Amino acid sequence: PGIVMLSPKDIPAEVKSPFDFKVQFEPRGGVKIDPASVKVTYLKFPYIDLTDRLKPGISENGIDFPKANVPSGEHSVRINVKDVDGRESSLVVTLVAIK
Repeated sequence: PGIVMLSPKDIPAEVKSPFDFKVQFEPRGGVKIDPASVKVTYLKFPYIDLTDRLKPGISENGIDFPKANVPSGEHSVRINVKDVDGRESSLVVTLVAIK
């Protein structure tokens, strides 16, 4: 499956917190996305699983999390998704939050 950042559009992105975090999942070959497979990980040691925090905004179409509030600084997250056939894709997104 494909993963496309919709908001913020340009990655790496400089964003003012809070901001809308929107991701679109693109099924391939007519195979549906498995929304239960979506995992979002904050890439700072130790890694932090953000999936439960974003769960209300996760669907087979993507992630729609309005008004994401993050502290100032550079933040990288990895988004993993699988389709119902088990094929997996991931995308690393780096954001620079400014106040």
